[in-house]
Amino acid sequence: MKHNWENYREKVLELKQIFKNKNEGTEVEVEVLLPEDEGYDSEVGVPYVRVRYYVNDHYHERKIELYEYHLKKELDDLVNLIEHFIQEFEMEIDQSEYGGG
Repeated sequence: MKHNWENYREKVLELKQIFKNKNEGTEVEVEVLLPEDEGYDSEVGVPYVRVRYYVNDHYHERKIELYEYHLKKELDDLVNLIEHFIQEFEMEIDQSEYGGG
C-alpha cells in the first residue's frame, strides 16, 4: 500500500521542530522520525512519533505512526492529537509501574 505522507513533508518537519522544542526537562522524550532519519524503525514507511517515557533506570517506548488521515489535519489539531496520545501512554505506564488500575 502506498502512503502519500510525502505530500505533507513540510508539516512533518514542522512537527519535528515543535516536539524537539517541547522535550526540555521532562521524563518523556518525543521525537518525530521520517523514513530517511537515522534510528527510523518501521516497516510501514510513514513518519512516526517515537515516545520514550523514562522511569528510574529504563524506559517504555511507543510509536505513533502518522498516516495521511492524521497529516490532513490542521497543524494545531495534529499537535493536540499527538499530545493526547502521549498523555494516554504516560497514564498507562504510570498505572503499570506504580500500581493502580
